[in-house]
Amino acid sequence: MDAKKFLISRGIPFEERDIRTNPDYQRILTEELDSRTTPTLVLADKIIVGFDQAEYELLADNSGTKRKKQAVRGRV
Repeated sequence: MDAKKFLISRGIPFEERDIRTNPDYQRILTEELDSRTTPTLVLADKIIVGFDQAEYELLADNSGTKRKKQAVRGRV
């Protein structure tokens, strides 16, 4: 499984940025994120370089927990 398929399978919305079609995305990847690897996943202050399924699963689980807590808090 690759990063994109993982995110889709978990129903996690994402923005795909193709560095081959937009030079600004390449600059962001290399200069701002200090990465030369794709995929590079950015979620809030967490950056994952490359596809590490275990890290993606941990991130997905944590973000789901946060959404549930926010939803519960919103109902109170």
